Amino acid sequence: MPQWDPTGPISTIIGWAEKILYIAVAALLVAMSGFVIVQSVRDLFRLNPANSLTIDLAVVLNDVLFAIIILELLSTVVAHLRKGGFQVKAFLYIGIISSVRRILVLGAQLSASSALPEPAFRHGILELGVDAGVVLVLAIALIIVRSRNVRIPSLIKAAHTPEATS
Repeated sequence: MPQWDPTGPISTIIGWAEKILYIAVAALLVAMSGFVIVQSVRDLFRLNPANSLTIDLAVVLNDVLFAIIILELLSTVVAHLRKGGFQVKAFLYIGIISSVRRILVLGAQLSASSALPEPAFRHGILELGVDAGVVLVLAIALIIVRSRNVRIPSLIKAAHTPEATS
């Protein structure tokens, strides 16, 4: 059975195809974020006086935070194109932003809707608690990932100092 040659022509073609697809994804993410931002600006200037201002602003805030999530995904794609590999920290940031986005929007909806039935209100509060728990878990994971990134290079550097080798 022949061995796979990672430097061969097939590997090169696959590598270029991957880069082209990542560039296409990046372009799509740029277009999406631009569309979401334009829509947010339109919504901001079309506030409906019949609706609650809090709910209208929550919709705009939701859209702006969604644009930030898209841009964070874009930065992940760009980082992959520059450095390669999987960017764990970026996905943790995206998860935190997504959960905070949901907390803000749900909190605004709950505060603007004073006549919610008890089960809907209880469900909303439960969802806020779950989202807060998700933010906490993701923040702890981010701290762990950051601390591992700081400690590992410093340990390697310390092992290669003249004092450590003598």
